[in-house]
Amino acid sequence: MREGATMKSLQIIELPDEVYDVIENRARQTGRSPAEQAAEMLARSAAEELREATLMEEIRKDREEMARKGVYLTEEDIQSAIDWGRE
Repeated sequence: MREGATMKSLQIIELPDEVYDVIENRARQTGRSPAEQAAEMLARSAAEELREATLMEEIRKDREEMARKGVYLTEEDIQSAIDWGRE
């Protein structure tokens, strides 16, 4: 959680049995209550979405800057960059 963040309550009224079972099993493994485990899982998921949104915004800005400079990448350039990033 980011520093200085405020906390808000969220009451989940109904969950499918399969979802609750996953939360309950994971809570048992970690020693948390099901509510604490659900909060942890939701926080982790939200953080991942925020990172992805931030990354997508950075990519958009980079593409706009490249277009302003007249730099265009071929499909091969893009694939090469993806392959290089995986290494």
